[in-house]
Amino acid sequence: MLTFRLQTRFIALLPALALAACAAGPKPATVIRTVFDPDQARYANILVISVTGDYATRASFERQVARLLADHGATAAAYYTVIGRNPQLTRSFLEDAIRSREYDGVLFTRVKGQEQEELAPMRPVGAAFNLFEYDYPELNRDIGIRQAGSYNFVTEFYSALGRRKVWAIETLSTDKDSIDELITEQAFTIANQLRVDGLIR
Repeated sequence: MLTFRLQTRFIALLPALALAACAAGPKPATVIRTVFDPDQARYANILVISVTGDYATRASFERQVARLLADHGATAAAYYTVIGRNPQLTRSFLEDAIRSREYDGVLFTRVKGQEQEELAPMRPVGAAFNLFEYDYPELNRDIGIRQAGSYNFVTEFYSALGRRKVWAIETLSTDKDSIDELITEQAFTIANQLRVDGLIR
């Protein structure tokens, strides 16, 4: 009788345990913080941009990050929902999007090394990359993230008011079984790190 009661109680707890596991999210990717302005403001209205591969991958990435930021209390929108299907990333489109919806922050993710210095020798890349001062047309190319594996991403957060970078991280995902798993882990890691670092109002 005691065993039956314990089993019954455990079974009754299963939905709650499952819900708690979902709320906790996946195990985060490895994070290296590269830029952090301790005096940065908190942001409430965020434009989420990704240039990680083909259109479907980019759109899924942007949607998941925007949803997670909303779960943390911010208003967030995927770039493709503002600019249109399969949008190009240019400074003029970016400025139009910020003006149209009065974003106070821009979150931008790319695969590390996706920008190419040899295409414009005087244009900064890597840690000096600047979303607001230069166009990087190569970021609009499909880089073909269609199979699982290890990927290193760079995510930067810009103040829309100051047009300046206030936060950046590198996130490494290894040995993923599917693209969906890769995107889910990266989106969770990025949104959670923004929350931990206090950038979300």
